[in-house]
Amino acid sequence: DVGLYGGKASVNLEVNLQSQWKFRTGDDLARKEIEYNDSQWDNLFVPSKWEDQGYRDYDGYGWYRKTFVYQGNATDKTMVVLMGKIDDIDQVYINGTFVGETGTFPSRSSQDANTGEHYRAFRGYYFPTSLLKKGQKNTIAVRVLDTGGEGGIYEGPVGILTQTQYIEYWRKI
Repeated sequence: DVGLYGGKASVNLEVNLQSQWKFRTGDDLARKEIEYNDSQWDNLFVPSKWEDQGYRDYDGYGWYRKTFVYQGNATDKTMVVLMGKIDDIDQVYINGTFVGETGTFPSRSSQDANTGEHYRAFRGYYFPTSLLKKGQKNTIAVRVLDTGGEGGIYEGPVGILTQTQYIEYWRKI
């Protein structure tokens, strides 16, 4: 149909994380730690499906890692990490601390993951501003389980903003 159509509203991010991230298949919870050595990992663009970046037909666990410097301009006590959309389920850690998840990972004794329609969910996880180290290196780690089809952090925006900015963003869209 003929008409004027708008996309998603733009969002002002304190930290824009849409760029290259480190990536490795497999699963190891030690990968969430700040000092974990990811120097031999591949570089993938986020947001983008991992199938489009050399992991065609890969289903299973994968970890993303990104370091960034936070300048510390926010006055809010609460921040939000936007992770866009992830196929299928995820857990997000900032500086080794768990901040949020969508879906349920299977236990070690079970192969059943609760994925439902989680691949369609927009991720926004709240965390205290005090978790970020001002003017220093910070690390975000994302554990992903893709149970079939395409996988990864595939749609943005991806970044960190204040709770106030997050509320304003949702009012626009």
